[in-house]
Amino acid sequence: MSDKIIYKFGDVMGGDDITNLESIESRGYKKAVKSFQVKYPKLKNVYVTWDKEGVELTKLQKLPIGRKKKLG
Repeated sequence: MSDKIIYKFGDVMGGDDITNLESIESRGYKKAVKSFQVKYPKLKNVYVTWDKEGVELTKLQKLPIGRKKKLG
């Protein structure tokens, strides 16, 4: 059994309209978000969904995440 989790990223568009952008398989939340933000550097907010023990979790993540020194 793999310990990787599939994280789905969706763009925030106005109201309840969410566009599915990409799915990333990763061992951790932070690694998945960092690999996503490299591909989409212009986004400021993104919805992240994943499954944990059969329950679907959703979070609105502000981008960029990480040290500002290393990002710029």
